[in-house]
This record gives sequence, C-alpha cells and structure tokens, in this order.
Amino acid sequence: MMSGMKAWLAAGLLALTGVAGAVSPALAQTSDKAKTAAKGEAKPTQDVLIFRNGTVMYGNIVSETPRDVRFKGKISGIDFETDYPKGDILEIKRDVEMKGMASAEPAGMVKKDKNEAVDDGIGKVKYYWIELTGAVGEEISQTPIHKALLDARDAKADVVIFHLDATFVDPRSKREREEFEGDFDKLHRATAIMQVLVNDMPVDFDGNPPRMVFWVKKAMGGAAYLPLVSKEIYFHSDGKLGGIGNLDTMMKGNERVVEKQISLRLQRATGWANVGGYPEELVRAMAMRRYVLSVKFEGGKPVWIEGMPSNPGEELLTDDGEDENTDTLDALARGEGNDALTLNATLAKKLLVSKGTADSREELLSLMGLDRTGVEVKSRSDRVIKDWTRGLDNTMTQIRKLRDDLAAIRVEGDWNDRRAARSSQITKIEQIKQLLIRWGEGLSPYWMNRNGIPLTDEGEADIAALTAQQEAIKIAQQKDKR
Repeated sequence: MMSGMKAWLAAGLLALTGVAGAVSPALAQTSDKAKTAAKGEAKPTQDVLIFRNGTVMYGNIVSETPRDVRFKGKISGIDFETDYPKGDILEIKRDVEMKGMASAEPAGMVKKDKNEAVDDGIGKVKYYWIELTGAVGEEISQTPIHKALLDARDAKADVVIFHLDATFVDPRSKREREEFEGDFDKLHRATAIMQVLVNDMPVDFDGNPPRMVFWVKKAMGGAAYLPLVSKEIYFHSDGKLGGIGNLDTMMKGNERVVEKQISLRLQRATGWANVGGYPEELVRAMAMRRYVLSVKFEGGKPVWIEGMPSNPGEELLTDDGEDENTDTLDALARGEGNDALTLNATLAKKLLVSKGTADSREELLSLMGLDRTGVEVKSRSDRVIKDWTRGLDNTMTQIRKLRDDLAAIRVEGDWNDRRAARSSQITKIEQIKQLLIRWGEGLSPYWMNRNGIPLTDEGEADIAALTAQQEAIKIAQQKDKR
C-alpha cells in the first residue's frame, strides 16, 4: 500500500512540470554525485537538463543515445529514472559543481554565485546561422538550404540569419566576373531557392516562420535575388548586390519577341522583390542598362523618378548607358558605373534597402537587437552544406567516369556480345540519370554541356533525352538478329 502511495505521489509530482511528452520533476534532490561529495570524496556535482519550455532539472545522466537521455533524480525522497527525448532538450550541462549545496534546486533555476549572473539562454531569442558561400546553383542550392532550415525548425529558432558571400565567376574562364557583365538569367536557379524561403519555410514551421535576415557581403549575379525576398537586409561595409544588368542586351532576334521575353523575365524578378517589399523601379534599374532612374527623398524616404533629374533635389541612379553615357572602364573598375544599378552599403542604406552596416557578427547582432537578448542555437548548416559540396564533387567524378565508360563500349561480336554491350550502355545511362536526378540542381549548364549531358531550354539536365537514348538502344537490340 505504501509503495503504491509513493508511486502515485511521484507520478503526480512529475506531471506538474509540463515537459511535453516526458515526465519531469518540479524539484530534484542531491544526485548520487553530490552524495558522494558530501562524504568528502569529491566536489558535489550534478548533471543539468535545460528543456526548451524553460524547465531545468538536476540529477544524473544514466545513459544516452542519439535520440534520448536516460536521467535519474529524486522528488521528495522518491527516486525516479526515465527517458527524455533530446528534441525536448535545449542544453545538457554535465558535472556542474553545486558549490557545496546539499539541498535540491527548484526546477527552472540555475545556481548563481553571489556576484555572478549565469546566462542559461532561457527566455532569449534563439537565432540560427547559415553561411552561404560559393556559386548560386552549385554550392548555394535549394536542397542544402532546405535541410538547414529544417534543422533550424528542430532547434526552435526564432531568427534565421543568412550570411551571403557568393562568388561571381565566369564558368568558362573561372575568373571573377565584373559587375557590368551581368548575369540576369541566373534568376531561374535563384527562383528554386527563393521558393524554399518563401513557400516551403512557412509550411515547415507550421505557419509561424522565423524572422529571416540576410547579411550581404557579396550578392552578385544570381545571388542578388535572394536577399530581396527578405524584409531585413544588412550589408558589410564593402558589400555589393547587383550584377544582373544585361536583361535588355542578352537576347537577339525579332524585336517584338525579345521585348515580350524581357517583360516576362522582368515580371518574375520584380514579383520576388515585392515579397520583401522592394519596388519594381529598383529591380528595373538593376536589370536593364537602358532604364533611366533618378530619386529624390521626402521625409527620408526615396521617391522614384523614371528619367533624368529635373531639379537639384533629384539624384541620378542609372542612365541609359548609350553613347556618351556609356560607363568608362575607369568608372567600372572603381565600382562607380551607372548603366545598371549595383547597390553598395552606403547606397543600399540610403535607399532603405539595407537596415544597417556591420563588419562583424557582434556588430550585426547589435544592429538586430540580439547582442543582449539573443542566443545562438546549435547549427548543423555548415555540415549540411559541406556534405552537399562534397557530394557534388563526387557526382562530377562519377559522371565523367560513366561517360568515358559509355563511350568505350563497342557493340560488336556475336549476338550475345552485342546484347551484353547494349545492356551495359543502358545501365550506364541509367546510373547517369540517377546521379542527375539527385544532384543535377548543383551542376552548372556549362559543366553538363561539356560532359555530354543533354540540356533543356532552361539549362537543366534533360532526363527525357537520356531516357530516349535508352529506348533507342532497346529498339536496336529488338531489331538485331542472331
């Protein structure tokens, strides 16, 4: 009867703490480690579990797996031992010295020295850091970004910070591209990433997406579109955003057809910028060399004017880039060209695109108001993106080898030899297809074209064309006579 009463009392006390999906005590007595210490054998220590809902527990970790922690302690003299999912735990502190305490600490509190403030992160804004480096459509791609965001969701992040430092490299020469060269058509690859940020993230976070922040060091070419879906952008002091100013010069042919294509592409780009609250005029000025845009300021806010300045209160942002208005090489080398708009830190802040300039994490967090109120949560994003990059490298090696093997197959000899050769061809093509299905988003059209991969009009791997090759081989085998 007494043991039943104790069990009932323990169950009731454990239920009061409110840790979802787990039993947790409101109070924890001195652990076995502390008891040993009380005998003078060691300093008193306990393990501490800090839960995401604010509950703090003291006791001993018995064992743990990648998914669970088995924990034991006491409540009012009643022993308990149970498993807690790691997903419910924000932090585990091991062998915390109890500084001579012989009694339990209330759950939800952390022992403090008389003159020491202990920051346990409870009640603070949780921010999650994602480094985006490399090229858009290669290292910077939708799959690793989506995986990182799912990790941010599991970490209960309130804020996701993207540090964007994207390369702007010509895939043929591998040299750094100049901003005046422009690469508007990377919009297609950027769109797949922006769909994750705008469409998938609210669903993944159950309709309550985190605050999304971009800190721009380099966002040229396709990377220029990504920050524009965020309402909160910051710049490095030497940051740049642009390099898409060739929309009205990259296509040739029938004038009406070209103008229609320009209009459609521009509509897609401005549509994404509108998500972040940025005006169509800004995107036009970034994308088109012949577009003339000036600005004046009323109450500190930009008022856009299409055309040249008409009075001293108006400033020219971009001219038409023709004849005497063509940017000189000297101006371009200084980053002062105005045929197409490229935002630097000063101009971005003046035009209210950037909320501030920071050259370190500490400065950024201060501008965001997180220097005192924020706590960084553990992030797997670096590993996710490194794994993706490593996978791309391995995929390129495998595809090159499969293409070489495929080219080396000779359909000759007797009927059985020819049949085996064709079967091997079909298998090699299938292996290439599977690699492309999984990793194709990170392979540049230039690389795929050079390695014999058929492309769609959008520059993606044409899986249907590879399937057609397999079917043609099967038909040839059916027609082959013994």
